[in-house]
Amino acid sequence: MNPDPHIESCSRDPEAVAAFFNGWSLYRRIVDNDYLYHRSVKASLGEWLNGLEQELGRPFSFLDLGCGDGLFSSEILEGRSLSGYTGMDISPVALDLAEQNTRQIKAPCTLKIGDFLTEITSLPDTYDIIYIGLSLHHLPRTEKEFFFGELRLKLSPCGALVIFDPVLTPGETHDSYMGRWVDHAEWAWNALTAEEVAGAIQHVTSSDYPEEIGTLNRLAALSGFDPAEVLFMDQTDFYALMVFRTIEHSS
Repeated sequence: MNPDPHIESCSRDPEAVAAFFNGWSLYRRIVDNDYLYHRSVKASLGEWLNGLEQELGRPFSFLDLGCGDGLFSSEILEGRSLSGYTGMDISPVALDLAEQNTRQIKAPCTLKIGDFLTEITSLPDTYDIIYIGLSLHHLPRTEKEFFFGELRLKLSPCGALVIFDPVLTPGETHDSYMGRWVDHAEWAWNALTAEEVAGAIQHVTSSDYPEEIGTLNRLAALSGFDPAEVLFMDQTDFYALMVFRTIEHSS
């Protein structure tokens, strides 16, 4: 698996992640300026959901892990045939906003505070779609491997796991990715102050552990998933939107 020494030796700090996202206004400005390519991801995910709705032929359930303020998923799900929405996030500040934003979803909505790695087993149901947006990369590789197994248990037989996450290019190291990401943010994120960019850089370089898509495929395969279908990858090769279906679904 071509181990990256940085990723192999890293350890997660959930409190540091929560502290960054409790300052939600900065993250909201990053999203609103499309610095993380949410507009393109929204378009690609919306088109894919159209096909899934036809495939299922019934209302679907949606689990949103690392849901943040819920706005992205609420906009994606508005007007769709939904049986229920569940959002989970580690930030109480974000969840307070999600309580307002998810009111536009015309289906029962449940919001839970917690670390999705440890709290996913507390959820009583299985889900047709499990979506993880820009959150899986906070887990070190060994925790990602474990988490794919937990996700598989929470996915319905016809369901899909959708992940939007930073990804390494083939053969790229963590340090190389971070170097070009920092260069890009310092050059392109000009709607933010220098202090705000520096705060985002500090969070990303200390808390993010992206993987190659090939590595994610291998980790997912251990829990019974087929290789990912890549729906979108940005032109800078920083982020990818991936769909994982189960082996049973494709057989």
